[in-house]
Amino acid sequence: MSTVHKLTAVVIVIVAAVLVVFTSSPTLVPTTTRVPVTSTSLPAVDLSATPAGWVPVAFGDAQVSVPATWWVLYNKAYCPAGKMPGELFVNPFLTACTAVTAGNIPANRVALYPGLAFSPEHHKQVINGFAMYVSYQDYDVPSLGLTISAEGPLANRVLHTLSPSPRAVVLASGPGPAAQYGWHTLTFDGLSFTAPGWWPVTRTLLNYGIHSACGSSAGVSFFNRGVGGGEVVLSTDVGLAAFPCPIELGSPGPVYPGDGVEVDAGYKTLSELATEGLHPAFSKHCLDLHGLTACPATTPAYSILVLKVTVPGHKQPVFVSIGLAGNGMTARTILDSLRPA
Repeated sequence: MSTVHKLTAVVIVIVAAVLVVFTSSPTLVPTTTRVPVTSTSLPAVDLSATPAGWVPVAFGDAQVSVPATWWVLYNKAYCPAGKMPGELFVNPFLTACTAVTAGNIPANRVALYPGLAFSPEHHKQVINGFAMYVSYQDYDVPSLGLTISAEGPLANRVLHTLSPSPRAVVLASGPGPAAQYGWHTLTFDGLSFTAPGWWPVTRTLLNYGIHSACGSSAGVSFFNRGVGGGEVVLSTDVGLAAFPCPIELGSPGPVYPGDGVEVDAGYKTLSELATEGLHPAFSKHCLDLHGLTACPATTPAYSILVLKVTVPGHKQPVFVSIGLAGNGMTARTILDSLRPA
């Protein structure tokens, strides 16, 4: 073979290898089968839908925004908690409310439920591109698996903040974005991933928990401690971290979504999370990530994505928690970078 032909063959091989590297991506597959990556377009978080002074609140594949002065209550009874400008209930349960008077009912009340069955007889309207089926004050959004109950002067404005959540962006099929300049690769317990180099990295024996320290609701959001937000915690979960918190935590206001990654490799991880009231339920449909099997938690499903990751050669799974903030692309980049070390 001539030198030219040899060089041509080498170039073809190199190009093919590059294409393989840059087109690899997380694929949502059942644990027993593999399916090809689809080419559907990514959902997009509408950042402009959040007015100034409001805070986005995610639930599953959807998010709405509410004023920062509202209370936001997770997994609580759908009962008025006090007189304030408004309340948002996320995944509430219905019960008989006691001691309810006109003086402690907020002017605005919004609730986010898992999608309920809608009837074709319900009135249909479209808000922010989403078809809604309306019955009284309930709005069923089948495409997001969501039902919104909304009443009060700001109910319509809250409805018009509806957008896909960062979680929907992160778990959508298709190629993941490449790591940007300044990111670096970290390895821990057989796992490798990339994260922004300016995020502080903590290697610890303790389980920090997947929540803001001293926050009122676990599993909702990370606390941004690093420059530009974000932190990496790598834990072997020998014990539970204790944070000194004031006795009075104040009102349950909205929690700002935060970036971050926590990897918990200890066999006590689930029992440690249970001390926070978290009992993750993991999907049977898992991600194929460059040789890893990563099963996302279906609960909690707020602004932290929890995954149970099986690493080849390891008996115990590794639990990876990724903060879901902004447009979700930072979290999507981290997720797609997961691979065996």
